[in-house]
Amino acid sequence: MAQTSDVVVVGGGIIGLAVAYYLAREQVQVTLVERGAVGREASWAAAGYLSYQGGSSAPGPRLELLRTSRLMYDGWIEALREFTAADTGFWRCGLLELCVNEAEARDMQERLTWQHAAGFPIDWLDAAAVRQRQPHLAPNIPVQGGLLLPDVAQVRPPRLLKALTEAVMRQGVQLREHTPVTAIMYDRDRVTGVRVGNGDVITSPIVVNAAGSWAAHLGPEMSRLPVKPIKGTIVLLETPAPPTRELLDSSQGALYPRPDNKLLLGATVEDVGFDKRVTLASVDQLVHQAMTLMPCLKDATLVTAWSGLRPYTHDHLPYLGQVPGCRGAYVATGHFRNGILLAPVTGLLIKEMILGQAPTLPLEPYDVGRLF
Repeated sequence: MAQTSDVVVVGGGIIGLAVAYYLAREQVQVTLVERGAVGREASWAAAGYLSYQGGSSAPGPRLELLRTSRLMYDGWIEALREFTAADTGFWRCGLLELCVNEAEARDMQERLTWQHAAGFPIDWLDAAAVRQRQPHLAPNIPVQGGLLLPDVAQVRPPRLLKALTEAVMRQGVQLREHTPVTAIMYDRDRVTGVRVGNGDVITSPIVVNAAGSWAAHLGPEMSRLPVKPIKGTIVLLETPAPPTRELLDSSQGALYPRPDNKLLLGATVEDVGFDKRVTLASVDQLVHQAMTLMPCLKDATLVTAWSGLRPYTHDHLPYLGQVPGCRGAYVATGHFRNGILLAPVTGLLIKEMILGQAPTLPLEPYDVGRLF
């Protein structure tokens, strides 16, 4: 059966859905094709916290991309309410980064200085203030201070994915789940559509590869993408009361509280290929870190654990743009641990590229052409 569409988006995670959302708002006819169920891979497994000021951030294109997307988020969540009443779990909870040695103290003071100068919301807490704010921290942890980032928020990824799926469907996007793409089709160097697993052809002049860790598997022209899966395991606990008032991050582990007395531990960084198993070793690592940070968690209830495969890139920047030599073939992948946060700006930038609109940000740092 033949089908025609203005754009085919391959991959139904948060990035593919965001691309479809922004294109559909411009009255573009979009078909979104997903090899499994929409939103059930890395996006579903994410912790869902929204921070552009983390410890690895430094001035440059990565920070600019993260910051731009975070600044879009409040308005994006509000816009989704035009299409759905689904609750995304958006919560401005703040983040406290612990400092437990002199090297971390120096790094944090440097970050405090330039982020203050840049006008970012950030505050330094001394050891006493950290202890007062976090009374459940283990007494033997050598806390030297911490950075408080009040603008950090979180969403519940499964809820956000539900809201975004409803929004794109209401705008006329056609979803085809359990439909693997077997080939991107070309006439010489020009995209003509995709062929899917049952032999159907979807004719289209534009294909967007948003297949995450599987992006390099869509054909020879995509095999040059150096995207690799990095597994992240998360443990979910239930506690009688929240042990921390904000997200807590440190070199000793990370705790992500939710308003319903649930607590996430995570996430691991495991280079194990496409192995999605939740291993006892990963769970043990996260539980040990959590109880070392806060011994009171020994009485918490273990609810479940899960894992996802995050698409890692060679330079920690996503690959966004048209594939050289393949007119009409676009890529939007490689967001690693920031897919949830980067969804709005990625959808916007890809839409601007396809429609020939002025870009919101300079595109060169993220251009696929940097690989070739």
